[in-house]
Amino acid sequence: MTYLLGLTGGIASGKSTISEFFKSKNIPVIDADIVAREVVEPNTTGLNQIVAHFGEEILLSNGKLNRKKLGSIIFEDEKKREQLNTILSKEIRQNILEKVTYFQSRKAPLIVLDIPLLYEGAYDEMVDSVMVCYVPKKTQLHRLMLRDGLNEEDALKRIDSQMSLDDKKNLADTIIDNSGSIEETLKQVDNWLTHFS
Repeated sequence: MTYLLGLTGGIASGKSTISEFFKSKNIPVIDADIVAREVVEPNTTGLNQIVAHFGEEILLSNGKLNRKKLGSIIFEDEKKREQLNTILSKEIRQNILEKVTYFQSRKAPLIVLDIPLLYEGAYDEMVDSVMVCYVPKKTQLHRLMLRDGLNEEDALKRIDSQMSLDDKKNLADTIIDNSGSIEETLKQVDNWLTHFS
C-alpha cells in the first residue's frame, strides 16, 4: 500500500525546504505549483479557459501566460481569484491523480503531495495524513518581505489571500515548526520519516 502524505504551509513558510528534503531521500513529490504551471502551457485546455475568461491581455507575445499580469489581477480581486481557482482546480486535480496513479504503479511506499491549497481544494480527503509547515505570522511576513522585496502592505495582502497558517496548524496531523534553523526543521521531518518507515 502506498501512503499519501499531504504537505502544505503558507507563502514563505518554508514548505519548499521540506519538499526538497523528501526529494533528496528519493521519495516522489508531486508539486501542485509545478502541476499548475504544466496545465497552463500554451495549447492546453487550462490556458485556453483562462484566456476565454480573462482576455488576451494575460498572454505574453510568445503565447505563454503572463503570470505577473494575471497575479496583479487576482491579488486585487477576490472574486477573480476564485474564478481562476475554479478554472484551474479541475485540471490540476486530474493531473495530480494521474501522477499518483503512476507512482502507485511503481510501488512507491510513500508519495508526498506538496499542495499550498491542500485544505481549500479538499485534498486532505484523499491523503492519509497532513503535514503542515508552520511559522508564526510575524516570521512569515518578515521572510516574505525579505524574499520577494515587498513592502509590508503588499506582503500582508498575499498572506491574507490564503487560509491562515494557524487554521492549517489546527487541522494538521503533523506540525513542522520552521521558525528555527533549517537543520532543526529537517530533523523534525526526519523523525517523522523514521516513524513512518
